[in-house]
Amino acid sequence: MQKNNIEYLNLKQIEQLVWRQLQETFSEVMKTLLEDMDKQIAQERNKKRYRLVDKRTTTLVSLFGEIELERNYYRDREKGEYVYLLDRYLEFEGAGTFSSLIEEAALELAITGHLTERPQTHLKHS
Repeated sequence: MQKNNIEYLNLKQIEQLVWRQLQETFSEVMKTLLEDMDKQIAQERNKKRYRLVDKRTTTLVSLFGEIELERNYYRDREKGEYVYLLDRYLEFEGAGTFSSLIEEAALELAITGHLTERPQTHLKHS
């Protein structure tokens, strides 16, 4: 009787493989969603106040991994400053490149040394 020579992945390897695939899928969905929002904002903005300057690329670090996206950059004619309207709608201004969920988790780890809630619980509360 011959032994089966097929090698199977262990549970950890399967989890890592599935997690990477989900991250890629979710990153693409998130990128599309954010870029679609930015297009809608561009169409509906106060065009007299906000002049579209150009599109700029940024990288956002989220629970899904890094997301590279292009967003519109405007000149606010009233205040004389440059802004990303998408960031304002997302309440993301001044937050750097990390999503608020990543920042919350990092702060909790820095303060307590562990997460008091599971990552999926953070998603449910938001």
